[in-house]
Amino acid sequence: MARRDALRGRLLGAHVMTDEGDLVGTVLDVLVEGGTSGRLVAFRLAAHRELVHGTRHRRHRVYVPRGEALSVSSRTLVIPAHATTYVTDDLPAFTARVGAYHDRVGRAAS
Repeated sequence: MARRDALRGRLLGAHVMTDEGDLVGTVLDVLVEGGTSGRLVAFRLAAHRELVHGTRHRRHRVYVPRGEALSVSSRTLVIPAHATTYVTDDLPAFTARVGAYHDRVGRAAS
């Protein structure tokens, strides 16, 4: 379902909440891994105040890793709560954080 909705553009504008029930924002865009994989790795969000503190301008657009437990229900995207630890508004810094996130997820799975 998530793949079909993403292909139809329904992921953009979807509400984002954690698997713990916290509303964190709205999907503005997606980041896709380069090369041949084309794997969706992150979302760019219009963040809610609870996710990123600061002035409205500074907290408005942030990146959050996709996480392994991705589900889409109607117009709501659910991400793992621990993924919000890696939120940033700076794309180069986000790249480093995604590496740390995947290292953490990989260790947890083993």
